[in-house]
Amino acid sequence: MTRKHKQHKTLIRRIKTYGRYLRKSLASPKSISALAVMVIVFSFILIKVNDDKNIYTADLLATIAKVESNDNYNAYFGNASNSQILFTSMPIKDVLAWQDDFVAKGSASSAVGRYQFVDSTLRGLVTQLKIDQNAIFDEPLQDKLAVALLERRGLREYVDTKLSREEFAHNLSKEWAALPKAIGDNPQQSYYAGDGLNHARLSINEIFSSIDTLRKIN
Repeated sequence: MTRKHKQHKTLIRRIKTYGRYLRKSLASPKSISALAVMVIVFSFILIKVNDDKNIYTADLLATIAKVESNDNYNAYFGNASNSQILFTSMPIKDVLAWQDDFVAKGSASSAVGRYQFVDSTLRGLVTQLKIDQNAIFDEPLQDKLAVALLERRGLREYVDTKLSREEFAHNLSKEWAALPKAIGDNPQQSYYAGDGLNHARLSINEIFSSIDTLRKIN
């Protein structure tokens, strides 16, 4: 049984329970209060179901991956075409160990994978999402981690029209240095321009077009 089916069955069970309670409560002098409570409860359920809806992110992820790693799940800083070190077959703990060693040997960055996760970001995501470090750093997991970063930078707020396209693009530029910062002085530049490592590799119109593809799906 899928997660969606389980959620649906749970919702139906709750509705039936609250329905029985409502019929009983309406027979009492406190019927108006009971009805008010039920309205609040059902509103909460509907909000919860709505919050669980997925968001289509494939186009935006592909755009980010194109400029961060040439769409290579095994890329690492300085070697976007890597095919010798297979991060997609390694447990997360081994990827983290590799990053530590890579930096210890003098690399200016520890970025790895399709979305160029640096070690501190990867560790933070693993903790936030409660992912076992023995989990394999494969393609689906990398995509999942990238979506978590989109959400951290305002994905749901943007889809719910609480954040403008320009603001969301700017937030993304703080996460991925190859994206233009979109607002402020020299909006076409990377948020990290001048650090000697990063520069924008995408136009503002390109990131805007990809952001425009975001939408809620059932």
